[in-house]
Amino acid sequence: MNMAHSFRLRMFLITALIVATVLLAVAIVSGSTFYSFEVRRLDARLCDESWRLDQRPPQAEQQERFAQDVAGKLRLQSTGQLLMTREAPDGRGSARYGNWPLDFDPGQLAWSDSTSRHECRLTGFDSDGRQWRAARITTPGSQSVVAADLSAIQAELWQALQKIAATAGPIAILLTIIGAWVLSGLALRPVNRLRESMRSVDERALDRRLPTEREAREFRELIASYNGMLERLEASFNQASRFSADAAHELKTPLTILRGQLERAIPRAATPELQTSLAEMLEEVGRLASISRKLLLLSQADAGRLALRRVTVDLSAMLRDRIADARMLELTTPISTAVADGLRIQADEELLGQVLNNLLGNALRYTPPGGRIDIRAHATAAGIEVRFSNSTRPISQADRARFFERFYRGDPSRNRGADGHGLGLSLSRVIARAHGGDLVLEPSAESEVVLRLTLPNGREAAS
Repeated sequence: MNMAHSFRLRMFLITALIVATVLLAVAIVSGSTFYSFEVRRLDARLCDESWRLDQRPPQAEQQERFAQDVAGKLRLQSTGQLLMTREAPDGRGSARYGNWPLDFDPGQLAWSDSTSRHECRLTGFDSDGRQWRAARITTPGSQSVVAADLSAIQAELWQALQKIAATAGPIAILLTIIGAWVLSGLALRPVNRLRESMRSVDERALDRRLPTEREAREFRELIASYNGMLERLEASFNQASRFSADAAHELKTPLTILRGQLERAIPRAATPELQTSLAEMLEEVGRLASISRKLLLLSQADAGRLALRRVTVDLSAMLRDRIADARMLELTTPISTAVADGLRIQADEELLGQVLNNLLGNALRYTPPGGRIDIRAHATAAGIEVRFSNSTRPISQADRARFFERFYRGDPSRNRGADGHGLGLSLSRVIARAHGGDLVLEPSAESEVVLRLTLPNGREAAS
């Protein structure tokens, strides 16, 4: 899977990002809520301690112990995070505890309206770069203020978040990854089914349709469009196959009659020029008959109705016989061979012979003067492999990509003088695949063509 262009990977990353954003937002909201709750609890404690300071102010020798007691009740880490002051108009009982600034007047702070607890007023302020929360109790005879450093609450909150992140964070990340991957897989399941169905489409599977009953509404239209496309493709394919088969079948009889009449007319021709013309016409009729036969085979193969009469075929003997005939016909082109003995296969002997004739004929036809032909055949673990290699005029990659197209013969300037009609290789590959094998063009130099014919062993061929 190409991760750089994987739609599922993008869905996974987007889903994971959304979930991570939601978790972060939940953590921020939860932390803010927890912080607000702790501040409210601190306010309540500050009011209680302000009331206690106002009603029972400690003596000078008890101030330190009193401050430690208040810091403990406010859950502060030390008395350095605590400020207390009590002022009385008559001066009796007035005192300041902790590091309360001497020039700082509590009356200058913006106090809230009194709460229901002891007419307590609350406020927040900054001092020495720290945030404080303060509560004030005012009675006819005194005013008491207790302030606590909020860093204690902030530190407690941060520790709680760290502990949650250390314990629940990995589990949340793992569940996010698994959930995002599973969710993206579920979302792509109909698309994957459609992809696998597309991969299985061939001339024998055009009648397959994907059901839409159990699919989500969003995918039904896509699957319905795909099924409609298959219906149109099946109709067009069947129509083309029937036309090719009918045309080839209908041409067979008149071509046979025409060939017979030409063969009888040639000996009775009045002049040599007429005999030559009739012979050329007979040759063209033979080519047309050959095209008709190949079209009929191709149409049968396209429709999945290519009948194979399998028998045990000695491929080694078939190759050697055709190589011997080729050497007799082509005396100037060297043909090197390496054909193993005992290469036998369950195949249609006539169709397999046509494949060998096409491949060897192509090699002879397109090998330029001074070129060479090399034929090798050997057994493999999967069956039999036959390689046809021959010299040729330079062939571009664009022409090689269309090597097996029907009626395609490449650049006419390179094929000048070469007989053929562009059906031999496509028919040979169809026959090879009908036997369970294949015919492929292997990578090679521009001035060389290497065709590899693979055929399965007897057990695989029969299946």
